[in-house]
Amino acid sequence: GMLLAVLTVPAVAQFVPPGIEPVETEQLADALHTFRWGAYRSVFIVTEEGVIATDPISPEAAIRYREAIAAVTDQPVRYLVYSHSHWDHVSGGLLFKDVGATIVAQRRCVDNMAESPNPDVIAPDVTFDQQTDVMLGERGISLYYFGPSHDTCLAMMVLRPWNMLVAVDLVTPPSGWYMPWDPQVADFHFYNAVEYLEQVEALVASEGIETLIGSHLVPVPLGKGRFGGKPSTGPATAVTERREFWQQLMSAVKAEMDKGTVSFMVSGRVDLSPFQDARNYNKKDMKLLINRIAAYYSIGR
Repeated sequence: GMLLAVLTVPAVAQFVPPGIEPVETEQLADALHTFRWGAYRSVFIVTEEGVIATDPISPEAAIRYREAIAAVTDQPVRYLVYSHSHWDHVSGGLLFKDVGATIVAQRRCVDNMAESPNPDVIAPDVTFDQQTDVMLGERGISLYYFGPSHDTCLAMMVLRPWNMLVAVDLVTPPSGWYMPWDPQVADFHFYNAVEYLEQVEALVASEGIETLIGSHLVPVPLGKGRFGGKPSTGPATAVTERREFWQQLMSAVKAEMDKGTVSFMVSGRVDLSPFQDARNYNKKDMKLLINRIAAYYSIGR
């Protein structure tokens, strides 16, 4: 039975480029660690009163995540913090709840999970509206919510006392000037995107935050078809770059539509040259993204 259980767990996490470990734990500071499963990265904080962990990622990842935590400390996981409600980050929470962890998320995540249920996604035990702190002693996570953005319940996470920011899926360092991985940007709320990022910028300024931790791996080409996975962090100025990317692209689409151009023709008329230096730039994907933004300007969502 035990052998079978081991064999049913995939030996390798989801695809990563050649040269990058499929699973990795990294210590960023004393008591502050990241866990990466394929392209996904979560954070855990060790204290003398227990562990605070973020996003379980998937049931398969959660097994390795718990092993990674146990390799660092024998303290139990007391809190599991969801960044938002998307299945690719918050599946697998039952493995943490089963060992006594309290699950925390922004309150709108509850409705999202109820409206599109997934047996691997466990609803939070504790919710908050605009701001809350999940602390064990002097260490923990301050959570901030500024309305719909990527998902309707995405919370910004400021890690205490290190004053580092995790902007899961919204901003992926080292820079903010990049094409989204999915050009259809599913469940992305353009009507509040720039305003949300402006509030994150204000948070960064008021808290003096300098460092952003990436919730996704950004492969670094090393030549000869090999890649490296560092850095996992970047400057918090990436938040401003991200806001500028969306603001500039959305303005270009709106300006074309204001001329009377119908939405499905906009992607053939917008000047793409200002965006060609964006990370992951691809002309076909950019046209899909512009179509999505044009749809927003047509219907308001």
